[in-house]
Amino acid sequence: MELRTKLGAAALLAAAAMATAAGCGGRDDDNPNPTPDAGCTGVCSTDAGVDAGTDAGTANQIAATRKLSFGTKATLRDVVITGVHYEKLGTSSEWRSYFWVTDPAFPKEGLFIHKFYSDTPNTYHPQVGDTVDIAGYFGTEANFEPFTGRRHRLANQREPAVPLAITPKVTDAGTANLPAANEVTVADLEASLAAAQNSAAYLGTRVHLAGPLTLTNAQPTQLQRLDNEDAGTIHYGFEVTGGILVYHDKTRDRSGDGGTRCDYQKAALDGGAVTFPNGISGVWDTYTFAGCTNGSSDITGCGNNDRDSGVPGTDLRYTYTIIPQGCEDLPGQVDGVAFP
Repeated sequence: MELRTKLGAAALLAAAAMATAAGCGGRDDDNPNPTPDAGCTGVCSTDAGVDAGTDAGTANQIAATRKLSFGTKATLRDVVITGVHYEKLGTSSEWRSYFWVTDPAFPKEGLFIHKFYSDTPNTYHPQVGDTVDIAGYFGTEANFEPFTGRRHRLANQREPAVPLAITPKVTDAGTANLPAANEVTVADLEASLAAAQNSAAYLGTRVHLAGPLTLTNAQPTQLQRLDNEDAGTIHYGFEVTGGILVYHDKTRDRSGDGGTRCDYQKAALDGGAVTFPNGISGVWDTYTFAGCTNGSSDITGCGNNDRDSGVPGTDLRYTYTIIPQGCEDLPGQVDGVAFP
């Protein structure tokens, strides 16, 4: 039985609770001076003078942050950047970057960070392996953000405006500074899937799902595109043994950029038998879908995404997926031969 049919009442209740307390952060466009988030439907407090007390030497600082009220200020000390979801260089050498951090002292705890162009230092370019302190405000990505909506994160405060503050402490360390990926089984991730974000195990951290694994469904319903354009014809990843979803944004082939990647979905749809003898790696975090209401093919830039995001084919507001950061995280085979 596929995992999506196994989720019980606890997961549905958790999703329902998050649906009423989501959308309190994030930016809806590239404008450095955007209007407030009209999609905020949660407890959008602005406790600018309150610090959660997460500080150096505080046990389980990321786990404690996930239990804060939205809008509460939190400081994370000596965390390491373990993955980058998206980045863009602005016109004045300022960086916009969305990335994950993990506390090396508690490597099973991670969190998404939303750095906007104006956040400080504005020219800092987050790199995997950097050690940083971060002071920001806890909440979720806006409901209408494709793929990342409703995800726990630290970001700046909008009203009154207070930037996210990053203090780089060790830079250019590279992957040698990364905490080892958490070794997990299908059963471990099944248990995580059944929990809400404030208690789900391994969330926001790099995991290695032990093999052997098989690509069991190249077009899972939960990762289907549903809107006015390409409805039902695009799927943003695939499913492996045990019903675990893999969001393949960084490993699929992309037309027009000249890159051939490890597009296992395409290989499976072409008739190949896809296996991962040694398992797969990536960041374990949320996934939701917010379609373009105007049918634009540019789902991340159409400017008018559905504000009631969810997981296609289910009643869930979000689910969790493995997010490989590159083909090195997906050492697989097609018809018994290393690929690509």
